[in-house]
This record gives sequence, C-alpha cells and structure tokens, in this order.
Amino acid sequence: MLYLVTGGSGSGKSAFAEDLICRLHAENNGQKPGRLFYIAAMMPFGAETRQKIRRHRTMRRDKGFETVECYTAIETPAKEGGPVYEAAVQGADAYVLLECMSNLTANEMYAPEGAGPGTVDAVLRGIEILCSRCRVLVVVTNDVFGEGEAGTGGMKEYRETLGEINRRLAKMAGQVTEVVCGIPAAVKSSTAEKEEGAHMKVITGGACQGKTAYAERVFGVKRWMDGGSCGFDDIYTCTAVRHFERLVRRMMEAGVSTEALAREIAVRNPDIVITVDEIGCGLVPVDEFERACREQTGRICTQLARAAGRVDRVVCGIGVTLKGGDR
Repeated sequence: MLYLVTGGSGSGKSAFAEDLICRLHAENNGQKPGRLFYIAAMMPFGAETRQKIRRHRTMRRDKGFETVECYTAIETPAKEGGPVYEAAVQGADAYVLLECMSNLTANEMYAPEGAGPGTVDAVLRGIEILCSRCRVLVVVTNDVFGEGEAGTGGMKEYRETLGEINRRLAKMAGQVTEVVCGIPAAVKSSTAEKEEGAHMKVITGGACQGKTAYAERVFGVKRWMDGGSCGFDDIYTCTAVRHFERLVRRMMEAGVSTEALAREIAVRNPDIVITVDEIGCGLVPVDEFERACREQTGRICTQLARAAGRVDRVVCGIGVTLKGGDR
C-alpha cells in the first residue's frame, strides 16, 4: 500500500513518516519477517545538504533501516538484483520509506543522468514498480506551492512537474497525510480494506455458474480478455478478464513469476473486473504441478479479494456479495 506524506520545510513530516512505517512494520512483523528500507534521494551537494543528511541519519539510527542511495531511476531497488527485489524473492515483506520526492524530481529534471522532459513518467513508473515489490511504500514530498508565482522559468517548471507528480501519487495512494507544525492531518484516509485496487471487482464461483453473465449484468462489462489466450501484460490494461485461473496457469507453465501478480494488478489496473473459477475445492490433485497451480491461484485470489472493493460469488447464476456492495 502506498502512503503519501506532505508538508512544508521543517514541518515534522520526516519524523511522522518514519514513525508511520516503523509502526506498520512492527504491527505485521509477528506474522511474517519484514525488512525496512530507506531510499535516500538527496544528493550530497555542499555543507547544507550534508548537514541535512547527517540529521536524517541520526533520526533513523537504531530503527533497523537499510539505507539505499538512489538519486534517479527510482525503480532500481525493485528491479532484479536490487535490495527490495531480493527481499521479495526471499519471502520477507519490504517496507520502504522514500525521502523525498522533491529531491528525486529535481534530480530527474536536471541531473545529466536524469529523465529530463520525461521526469513525470519516469518517476511514476518507478513508483509503480516499487509498489509491486513491497508491502508498504511511504513517500515523503514537499509542499512548495504556498508562495506566489515562481521567480524563474526553471522554478515554475519544477513546481508544475512536482505538482503533477504529487497529484498523481495522491490518486494512487491509500492514505495521504499533511503534516503542519508537527501535527498530522488526514487528507485522504483508508482502512486495511481500502488499498490499491479498491474499485476492483472479483467474481468467483465454480465452472459454468454464470459468472460472465453476472458481471455483464451487474457491472456493465462489455469487453473481455480471456485468461486462456491473452498476453501476460494485458491484465494491466484490460477492462475485464475472465478465466483468470487460466492466466495464472499459463504464467506458471512459462516460468513467469506470479508472486507479485496480485499487487501489480491492484496498483496498475485498480478498476479491473475479474472472474475466476474456484479450483481449490475437491480432491487434492496427484500431479505436483496441478497442486502447485491450485495453491498459487488460491493465494493470488486471496490477495486480490483483500485489495478489491467488491467480491461476489456466483452459484447457479445467483450472485452473493461477500465484500462491498449494499449488503
């Protein structure tokens, strides 16, 4: 889940963000081992910046953070070989604090190795990839919008770019908090049931129970992708997919990792409608791959249901709402 923390200079937003991610990490650590990462985006230029870096290091000392310096290409820690990726592979949930978006944006815009005119797309793509690899991502950003008109063309461009990134991150986030004089104010709040993918609909049930017709009638679906034949990346762009269990099987047969599939769908395609056959009931298959496929599909569907805004089960053409809706 993505959390966005904003505030002015010296507002206490960094302390709040650190307390937030440490609390979330502690709450879940009894269930599954987790690793804390601090992604530092501030380049050490000059005495003033170095002093800020020392102050932040002091703040997070003895809190268990693994520090990763990443000034551009924020997806790097989540790509293969990066520490967040390795944590996911090892089965340890990653809890990531990124500080801060204002520095990252400036680096991408002005550093020789940065994205330049493509800064907005580069940053948002990186955040999406990072979200897909970690359980919790807390992003700190600056409120630089309180003064009047920016003095120079470069300052205006920077402010407009950061403003667009902040708006789009806030839309993605499950929770947005503004810190004012050390006091956190909820701008957008959520519960555990309202994570990325809160508008997602999941319809489950046995084979030939009328799930497709139910989704078309209740949710107005008109166009479908079929999990038995669509491209693997189509799941992130389509309006609706049926036979989702077939997509999972095909990915497993091709050796494509499905560990982060549910999380990536929730982040990248939160309005999708998914129908999936229940394949977890009945006798345990003798074939090893069939057992693995059945178990993995069940795990993924459990994660999707947790993130979804509504979950229905269809039996003999009759839908029963298990989560969300007017029950």
